[in-house]
Amino acid sequence: MSLKLVHQVIIFAAIGISLIFGFWCFTDPSVANDWRYKVAGVLSGFAIVGLIAYEIHFLRKTRKLILS
Repeated sequence: MSLKLVHQVIIFAAIGISLIFGFWCFTDPSVANDWRYKVAGVLSGFAIVGLIAYEIHFLRKTRKLILS
């Protein structure tokens, strides 16, 4: 397993975890009226956008690498 593939897997996992956390912040009934969870959910959304932008940048940057 190359370092490039490990990097991609970690970033995709971070995106998935952020999606799950953001979904939980907005849908869990036990924290429905707490503004702190709404803020955390919004910040999780910003983190998702940043991680996706970083992944796109990384994939474009490493497309030209010769790994052999």
